[in-house]
Amino acid sequence: MEILSKDINKLENSVARYIYIKYIQERTFELENITEPIVEPIVEPIVEPIVEKDKIRDDKSSGSSPDDNKAKKLELSTPKHKPTIPKVVDKVSYTIYYKNIFHQSRSCFTLNQNDLIREDIQIMTLADKAYAENPAAFKIGDFKLPPDVLRCSFIRKHHHRYYRCRNQIINKDSDICKKHENSENIYYDNYNDLLEALNL
Repeated sequence: MEILSKDINKLENSVARYIYIKYIQERTFELENITEPIVEPIVEPIVEPIVEKDKIRDDKSSGSSPDDNKAKKLELSTPKHKPTIPKVVDKVSYTIYYKNIFHQSRSCFTLNQNDLIREDIQIMTLADKAYAENPAAFKIGDFKLPPDVLRCSFIRKHHHRYYRCRNQIINKDSDICKKHENSENIYYDNYNDLLEALNL
């Protein structure tokens, strides 16, 4: 997972650098240097050599065509060089740009048990408030979770994290839904210990 996050960070850095050099840095320098004359490179036309008929026959007998010879000459005439990567000229403005884009801490975004419980409780408190104001007009379908009074108390464990069931209870005398009616709630104490540690 750490190798993957490092690779993603490298990709993000290179994309941010490319965007800065291509769209931000070049435009600022174009505006500054607008008074300078633009020199366009002179492109010379390619002149094909005159080939005699006897030489063409000799080439055909040897197996190479005049088109192959043209391709070889073009390959020899074109210069071979590595493309240069443009550099960041103004490092101060680049660091400001970089901090504005990546202002959050960069991590691999693993799911934390405490964050899951906090999010669950925040969503459930909205339903609790609505149920406390008017229980007769309350509809569970209007909210993501049922209120704490009407929610199943079964705790399940998945990938070393605890989750509370999101179903509605069977009736007011029970605290478990139909799905978990015959299940043993073995993680209930562990979940309550986590709630006490969070002090919510």
